[in-house]
Amino acid sequence: MSIPLSISKSGMNAVQTAMDALSNDIANVNTTGYKSKNVSFNELLKNDINGGNILLSDQTQNSAITIGTKSGVNTINMAQGSLVSDENAYHLAIEGDGFFGVTDANNQFYLTRDGAFQLNGDKSITNSNGDRLSIESAIPPEQWPAGDLSIAANGEIRIQTEDTNMLIGTIPLFTPAVSDALVPVGGNKFTYNGDYIQTTGSIHQHYLESSNTDLATAMTDMMLAQRSYSLNTRVAQGTDDMMSMINQFKQ
Repeated sequence: MSIPLSISKSGMNAVQTAMDALSNDIANVNTTGYKSKNVSFNELLKNDINGGNILLSDQTQNSAITIGTKSGVNTINMAQGSLVSDENAYHLAIEGDGFFGVTDANNQFYLTRDGAFQLNGDKSITNSNGDRLSIESAIPPEQWPAGDLSIAANGEIRIQTEDTNMLIGTIPLFTPAVSDALVPVGGNKFTYNGDYIQTTGSIHQHYLESSNTDLATAMTDMMLAQRSYSLNTRVAQGTDDMMSMINQFKQ
């Protein structure tokens, strides 16, 4: 393949990857606890020039050039999203580091920043996907007394009855030692295989964490990506036109 065509092709592929990430960020601008993705661009490996590539240049047969680019989602932007107040006593937001632990119907453990939980008839606390919130219970849920529930910044769950303020459990926060090792699995959840460190985050009851997508920045990046894609297609078109002219030359 012609070097300019190869370069423009790699450029279009790289920009398309960036557009995929940007479109996902924009689509989730209202998703609770969503974390935007960071896309990086890198030049491709060197391409050796053989004798057939050297036409009207003084390059030697051992010369080499770098061609094209590639991109990929390399990290997750873990910046804090804004906290929005909510009347639901089971809606929780994390300020600072840490994740809620949730377990699905197959007992698979995940991490999430989405704190839109609800209390069910069996006293389990789940999110909209039915994943159960991890709680270090001091009292079995079926023995919880009736009363006003409160959740402290350190995760302690207490129920105020007429006679006492009873500690029924604690919501732990999980902070991965290597945040870049988090793997998104959809549904606002991550898997992680590694060690955890002591968390410095705190829980806020009656709040939800908004998406940390900066819509203005995402729209600007999208326009730049569109312009870059357009210019790469022009390079490909220009190269094709020149090759067509060469092929029309008669001996």
